[in-house]
Order: sequence, then C-alpha cells, then structure tokens
Amino acid sequence: SEAGTYDGSKSFLKMEITDDDDVTAVAEDWIKDKAAEYMDSAVAVYHEASVLGATVDEATASYYESMYDSYWDSIADTYEGYGISYDSFKLAGITIPLLHSAVFEAEYKKDGPHAVSDDELQEYFDKNYTSYKYFSANLYTSVETPSTDENGNETTQSTDTAMDEQQITRHKNYFQLFADRINDGTNTFSEMLDAYNVKFDAAATATEDVKKIDEDTTDELEKAIASLKEGEAKYTIIGDDENSRQIYLIYKAPITDEKDYLKDDNNRLSVVSNMKTDDFNDLLKDVAAKLVIDKSSACDSYKPSMFES
Repeated sequence: SEAGTYDGSKSFLKMEITDDDDVTAVAEDWIKDKAAEYMDSAVAVYHEASVLGATVDEATASYYESMYDSYWDSIADTYEGYGISYDSFKLAGITIPLLHSAVFEAEYKKDGPHAVSDDELQEYFDKNYTSYKYFSANLYTSVETPSTDENGNETTQSTDTAMDEQQITRHKNYFQLFADRINDGTNTFSEMLDAYNVKFDAAATATEDVKKIDEDTTDELEKAIASLKEGEAKYTIIGDDENSRQIYLIYKAPITDEKDYLKDDNNRLSVVSNMKTDDFNDLLKDVAAKLVIDKSSACDSYKPSMFES
C-alpha cells in the first residue's frame, strides 16, 4: 500500500507478490507453498535428529516453554478459535526451532558429518566480519519541565532542542581532530574517547562489537562503518531531525586483531551459522525429498483466507 500498488479493492491473497528470494507467486499460493516447505523441513529435522542423536537441553526447553505459557494466555482464545491447540503452538514455536538448532550444531560441529575446519572458518571470518568501535554525543539538549498528566499527577516533560551552530561546529571540529589523530597513528581510539570526555566534560563510553554487516543494511551507522577501511576512523552525523541528531566517532579495527574471537564456542557457532545456514537448509530439503512423507488430511484444512480478516 505504501508503494501505491494495493488499494484494498481486492483480496491481498489474490495479488501477485515477490519475496526476498525473488520468487513471484499469487500470495495465497505462496503462503501454502511456504507452509508445506516448513512442514517438510520439520520432518527432515526430526529425521536428522534421530540420525545424529541431537537433543534439546532440558533447561533451555523449560525456559522457552515458560515464556510461551505466558504468551499463550493472551492469544489462546484467538488460536483455539481457528482450531490451533497449545500443543501445536508449542511444537511450531519451541520444539521444532530448538531441535533445528541442535541438529545444525551436531551437523557442523568439529567432529560432525559436515565439520567446518578451523582454517575454513577463519578465512570466512576474516573476509566477512567487521570489528568496530564508536562513541557518540547528542547534537541537541534536553530540558525537563514540570508537568501534570491527565489524571492530575505531577510529572516531567522532556523537550529536545538542537544545539546552536557554534556548539555543533565545536563538536565537528573536535571529532574530526580525534579521527585525524587515530588515522595518523598519533593516538588510539581509547585515548580519543578519554580526550572527548575531558574536553566536553562528558562521561561517554565506547560501544564495541564484532559482527557480519549485511551489505544491504539500512542502518545508517552500520553503513558508515562498512564504508571505512580497516584501521580508519571518521566522524558521522546521523539523524534527519535537527532536534535528535547525534555525532559519532567510528573506528573500524583490523579483523585480524580478533585472534581469540573464534576460540569462544558461542562465537564459533554464530559464525558457522552465518556461514552454513543456506547449506543446511538445502541439506534439509534433500533429506525431505528422499523421505516418504505421508501428509495428513489436516494439512489441507487450514486456508490462508481463514486468517485474512
């Protein structure tokens, strides 16, 4: 509707859509095909779990079950009205996703059938991951004023106002200086953070992360970080509204400095997941294709039109 291609005059389900994988289909058919794909994947997950001996940690399962129990209380009437039971809800929302993760880990662990070698993983990490640091400052000021809510209770109201041009220019000049000093090797990022806090009487802290930044990211900060060369720093201002803009000093560290990152089991699994998720999904499709899956008549009892309203 935002693109002006849907005016509400006909069912969305009868419209032709294109998904993120560039698959074009009538929406109703796409939904049914995707549901069948998820079902086949679930069957393949159960099969591979049996073959690999993969199980879900009981503590993890109990944790998510308690969350879903609370959520179910708020949606039970709606779901049960469609003939969807709590057991089915839990199976789709907890059991299968957790077992899917357990099978993935068993498949690609160091002694798994499709183990990823340390060298292969390191090469992927160095090529696809970004190590970065940044700190920021508001280019606006906030003023708290006493207020009274609709019930007569005393409260405070915050009003944000853009800094004047002199203050903004001061920030720009210093942030440019900080970036220049990092880039010419005079100072480290940490030293420039300390310098900022002294110059501006601030208490800023650095945010640090190592992640794979999607090349199609719409996050302005991530796009700015991705544009840097390794070892480079710069400042950037983010925000369209002058009353909410922030200035950032960002630094892209050499990924090769992260020598211990993959030694952490959770980090390793996360990188393997980014590296092998597509392969794993293809593997599950192959497994499902080789299995004889006898579908219940219940598979055709749910129509997308049931949920359209």
